[in-house]
Amino acid sequence: MKVDELKRRLSERVIVGDGGMGSELLQRLPDGSRLDVAAHEHPQQVLDIHLAYIEAGSELIETATFGSSRPRMERGRVADLTEKVNAAAVKLAREAREISGRDVLVAGSIAPLAGVLDLDEPGGRTMIEIAHAEQAAILAGRGADLLILETFFRVDELAIAAKAARDVTDLPLIGMMTFAHERPPHPYQEQAEMVDELAELDLLAIGVNCAPGPMGAIEILRHVTQTRLPLAASPNAGMPVQREGRILMAPATPSYLARFTLQAVGLGAAYIGGCCGTGAEHIRAIAEAARDLKPEPRTGTPVVVPESVPAPAPVQPSSSLATKLENGRFVRLVQLDPPKGTNVEAILEAAAAIADHPDVDAVDINSNPLARLRMDPLFLGQLIQQRTGLETVPHITPRDASLMGLQSQLLGAWTGGIRNLLAITGDPSQLGDLPGIHDVYHVDIFELVRALSRMAEGFDCAGNRIGDPPGFLVGVAVNPAADDPMKEADRLRHKVDNGAHFAMSQVCFDWDAWDRFTELFGGELPSPALAAVWPLRSLKMALRLHHEVPGILVPDDLLAALEAAGGDAAEVGYKRAVEVLRQAPDRAAGAYLIAPFKQPQAILPVIDDAATD
Repeated sequence: MKVDELKRRLSERVIVGDGGMGSELLQRLPDGSRLDVAAHEHPQQVLDIHLAYIEAGSELIETATFGSSRPRMERGRVADLTEKVNAAAVKLAREAREISGRDVLVAGSIAPLAGVLDLDEPGGRTMIEIAHAEQAAILAGRGADLLILETFFRVDELAIAAKAARDVTDLPLIGMMTFAHERPPHPYQEQAEMVDELAELDLLAIGVNCAPGPMGAIEILRHVTQTRLPLAASPNAGMPVQREGRILMAPATPSYLARFTLQAVGLGAAYIGGCCGTGAEHIRAIAEAARDLKPEPRTGTPVVVPESVPAPAPVQPSSSLATKLENGRFVRLVQLDPPKGTNVEAILEAAAAIADHPDVDAVDINSNPLARLRMDPLFLGQLIQQRTGLETVPHITPRDASLMGLQSQLLGAWTGGIRNLLAITGDPSQLGDLPGIHDVYHVDIFELVRALSRMAEGFDCAGNRIGDPPGFLVGVAVNPAADDPMKEADRLRHKVDNGAHFAMSQVCFDWDAWDRFTELFGGELPSPALAAVWPLRSLKMALRLHHEVPGILVPDDLLAALEAAGGDAAEVGYKRAVEVLRQAPDRAAGAYLIAPFKQPQAILPVIDDAATD
């Protein structure tokens, strides 16, 4: 299609795009299937998705080539399929057009390569330019009507991609940026300025796709003021997540996307589609909302944008534990397992004994450990604090409740005096007494920590003000002995970036893994971290933990010592725990001690013996 013809269509009415290709493939393909080669290995499913979108009202469909540039294919060791996959993807989109009998545009999808190749390394820009040019040439040569450069998070790479495409084809180009979900200090102004920069490129339309979702996209469009170019918007509906073989669908409803469409068109959007999590019903709603609408013309005249009201400064944690960590004092926690039933006398008696120890700062309380039913830790934490005066750190997990349900519980817990939390993913239900049930997991651990940070700013998960904000001290889990330490380090950074204040480690039986993990951060972890200490009672227990409990590694030398000790294995495990705790102040911000089963008071001598030379 000629550029002038497409310009005319964009000026006369809204062009409706398609929805997410990857998120739809996730639901249709067998587990473990590669999305980057789907056009080659699963052509019927790709064709069916195209046809579903066309039937729903799409006037433009994108090829299944987002992950199919050569560098991305090389990462998956299928670089030799680069041309074949891209050619097949265009063929499938054109075939869908022919089958439908509708005048549908075929857009070749091109994704960023920053993050796959290092844009800032010598030669990085050249390699990225070559890769974009190659993919653009294949897509154009096989019959695409235009190219969409989408989900770019760096303006400079999008400029490289646009130049590379223009060197090999005169097809129209649409460029779209994506941005993090987190609201910046000055909401959306910076992002809008980045979109404005795209007007300097040889593009037919510019805009935003994927994150930060429909309302975030609206705010960005509202702040884009410097360009006459038509605007494009393809927000996500949230990313579907697969949990235990079950696809959890994205939250945004079709009606919500219809509302978004009306707002976006009013701000000058001439191209509207969907990204991750949007399906045929979302596109149908967009198409119905956009029918007979003409985008507002872009004047390129700056408008006065009302000054954004910044989010209030988060309430800082105010617990005794928070103060001690802030001041660099070594802290000691004792872990408690809630009772299985309603009788709390035994756990309260144990908590009272622990509270009497001068060197114990708090108790942390498990949440349905090993996915077996126990009393709610938030309630138990309040009860222990009321009866003993000892601070508690209840565990919370998105396994058992929605984000709304968790926030509701936390508002109650704050009112009841809870000031500290440990946010964890939680043991999956397959480990427990009800392996057939489905866990909730509406959010992952990063989103949960972010939600807690937003609550400290005075907002719920929907952005509504909640009055006096709860400023919890938020802890997260970390495993220095993880199979992939680099990934674990990235996860810890991400948790801290989202608002975590401290971390609690998996069990340490020596300091080797801890020291190696710390070196990944240049010798200092990004947050105070507490090391778990567990006095093993037997070789049987050690073997079970080592082989059956995810994330726990018992060193070979300790296994050998336990085996050699025979009936005296408990003494070996005890001495190792004492030694680990004695060395902890040189490495960690504190320790939490895991007591022998049903004997939480029995851990106290470990503290005493570790304090003696």
